[in-house]
Amino acid sequence: MPHNRESDRVESELRRLILTLELEPGAALSEAELMSRYGWGRTPLREAFQRLTEQSLLQYTPRQGVLVTPLSIFDFVDVMDALAMVVGPSASLACRRLSDAQLDELSALVESLQDAATRRDFTTLADLDYRFHARLAEASGNPYLRDYLLRLHRLAARFNLAAWQREGAASASQSEHHLILAALRKRDTAAVRETMRTHIENARQRIVGVMHGGEEEFTE
Repeated sequence: MPHNRESDRVESELRRLILTLELEPGAALSEAELMSRYGWGRTPLREAFQRLTEQSLLQYTPRQGVLVTPLSIFDFVDVMDALAMVVGPSASLACRRLSDAQLDELSALVESLQDAATRRDFTTLADLDYRFHARLAEASGNPYLRDYLLRLHRLAARFNLAAWQREGAASASQSEHHLILAALRKRDTAAVRETMRTHIENARQRIVGVMHGGEEEFTE
């Protein structure tokens, strides 16, 4: 149906605006303003609102209507707890199933990540970071696990971007991607599981530290 195709496009663009913080956390969204600015129809926009609400990127409130979900340190901890439970085993599974072509794609992403980090292009960095983890989730070959991880990584992307922008650096995170890639190339499932678990735990500590430094900007 045309509305479905159009709503997919609207959802994709609206998600991009949310994940890159162009639509600020906590911002109230006006249907009329978005329709006027981007030329979107009301029905596909409302369908996109519903899907992004299901993904926890938007939320409804009785008084303000549709809001971009605020960045809360408590939500971040919950997201990282959920990731820590499944990302290691999923990466280990992907390690056994990755093709050489998929490994080459991950290698190219790591190089692009390093370049974006050097340039301090944190918006591009957040997108590439998501794509790296998304490729690993897809390589697990389990569609239920993939969808669960993609949702969590989308949520984590906003926190990553906000923290990197505040801190002005992301070098520590990128060195960990190199370690993950090296373990994948060796097909060392135990090392992949451990390096991924360490990556998630280190990310939690780094971002919580940055968020505590400016907590008023990350909570409702």
